[in-house]
Amino acid sequence: MIDAARLYLDGQCSIQELNGYASKCATAAHLFSGHPHIKRTADEWLTVIYSRWNEFGDVARPISEEEFRDWLQSHLLS
Repeated sequence: MIDAARLYLDGQCSIQELNGYASKCATAAHLFSGHPHIKRTADEWLTVIYSRWNEFGDVARPISEEEFRDWLQSHLLS
């Protein structure tokens, strides 16, 4: 997810691709009983990614591209 986030911020990965990476991570963490922190982190990323992507227009208050980029950047620094 971190590598995909860097690619996204560099314009080399779409929001759909980023969502795919986070989804795969979350699925693997849940299926293989991964560490609870990994599960929570992957689930959080999926929630935030979707609140930006808003594929079906069902997010009441989607976040802006700027807010999303700031959020991603903050996770790369931590």
